[in-house]
Amino acid sequence: MTKRFSVKGTDTFFYWSIGLLVLGLWCVKDGWFPAQSKIDSKTAEELRNFVLFNKSLAWICLPASAICAYIHRIVR
Repeated sequence: MTKRFSVKGTDTFFYWSIGLLVLGLWCVKDGWFPAQSKIDSKTAEELRNFVLFNKSLAWICLPASAICAYIHRIVR
């Protein structure tokens, strides 16, 4: 016979999901569509590193946001 446990859910994963989604969308904007002022203010090497960092962080944050949202949905 299996035991059924009642676990009280929290909103922690929901808050993390929203935070990571906002960060990920910001990184998408900066990584794929940088502002002209940002392009003008950086050297070619700095701009390359800036865009690479933002694109990489977007690829990390958006799936992490989806995972946190899924965990929040399941635990609730």
